[in-house]
Amino acid sequence: MKRIIKILFTVLCMLALLVPSVGTLVFGHSHPVGNESVALRPSVTSSDGSINVDYIPEMGAYFEKRFAFRPEAITADSTVLAKLFRTSSVDTVAVGKDGWMYYTDSLNDYAGRYPLSDRELGLAARNLKIIQEFCEAQGIGFLFTIAPNKNTLYGEHMPFYANYKVSDRHNRDGITAQLEKYGVHYCDLFTVFKNEKEVLYFRQDSHWNNKGALLAYDTILTDLGQPHDDYADAAVSRKKNHVGDLSAMLYPASSEPEFDYDYGQNSRFSYVTNTRSVEDATIITHCDDAEGSLYMYRDSFGNALLPFMAGAYADALFTKAFNKDIAMDLEKTSPDVFIMELVERNLDWLITMPPLIQAKEFTNVTIDSRQEQIVEIQAAAAQGASRFLEVKGTFEDPDRVEGDEILIRVTDTSGNARFYQCYGMQAEADRGGFLAYLPIEDYAGKQALSISLIIGDKTVGFTEIGTVDINVE
Repeated sequence: MKRIIKILFTVLCMLALLVPSVGTLVFGHSHPVGNESVALRPSVTSSDGSINVDYIPEMGAYFEKRFAFRPEAITADSTVLAKLFRTSSVDTVAVGKDGWMYYTDSLNDYAGRYPLSDRELGLAARNLKIIQEFCEAQGIGFLFTIAPNKNTLYGEHMPFYANYKVSDRHNRDGITAQLEKYGVHYCDLFTVFKNEKEVLYFRQDSHWNNKGALLAYDTILTDLGQPHDDYADAAVSRKKNHVGDLSAMLYPASSEPEFDYDYGQNSRFSYVTNTRSVEDATIITHCDDAEGSLYMYRDSFGNALLPFMAGAYADALFTKAFNKDIAMDLEKTSPDVFIMELVERNLDWLITMPPLIQAKEFTNVTIDSRQEQIVEIQAAAAQGASRFLEVKGTFEDPDRVEGDEILIRVTDTSGNARFYQCYGMQAEADRGGFLAYLPIEDYAGKQALSISLIIGDKTVGFTEIGTVDINVE
């Protein structure tokens, strides 16, 4: 009898293992889960016609994403783990209490783990100041705002294992003082959301609902003084039609929709671009009943904001491509205002991948002192924006250096020297980083350049801390 049971068990296991393969042959491939992109089937040959030696592992990775019944398998696994063990089968989703879900990328912020240093927060604010000054030089208004993490506002539903707080230090608090110091036009959404008694985020999505988006929209445009409808007299309908992004990741075969609000905001404007969804990287809109023009640099929190904003401006361009050559967009569209929205958990993007703009050129810079440090510099055409020469590098012990400005002096083979302002960038713990985008036509064909790093300002004086001779790649 035991032998029969062992045989039956083995046969059942073999049949179970065959289900994905046989199912794929019979029913075809499954669709992507949640926010996954479509996995592309690998080719046997490479682009040059040679044999693709990585075909088998690539095919394995492809099958892992596209085998039949994958959504059902993920859903079954997630259901067992969530119901019995209060944990998640998907590393991007944290299962909370009372059916709540949270995006795991926000857990470090929530716990006060690995926050940005005071210097890094200062660099982030200073980079925003550079962007703001770039806009103002072209007669364009600027506003920066931060979308709160869901657990910043509604942390009471967090899973038990995530409630251990490492510290009370949070990037959202530290950057506020720095934004004020540098005079960045900042719209505070944390205060207005915390003052609302009603929950304005979805339970099973990482974002605000349409009522939350409406509050953010009204707060931002009131701050800007832009005429807009507050939708107080709109005929609002409440429908159970929103499937949360976190729910779709965890339960792709059985996600239940949540209630959301419809203010008729989508009927106020028209799309100029061939837009498939608000997830598109670039969207252009037009509204006959509004005035002014907008350029908005946004992340996924801008999805729900977009229809409201589009109905408040005659012409608007929305982009969610980080990092991007916004300088070219601004030159083409000449908007009245540039709104930059970034979710709290991604504030480090300001010092890891700031938008591409041409570095401001400085004149009459007098070097007051020199300090020898180890400086590393690279220069090459910027990826995705070949009109720029990207100059980046690192230097040692940045905390000893006074002053707010980070400059480079670029000297060509003819001895012509020009000074450029740099972004401050995140680097290793004991080093500082910098980045500047220069007009490549000014240095085309000039293979040898001498680049000096200079830090300081007119108050404390400028200090040259190192020079590197490089060949432009």
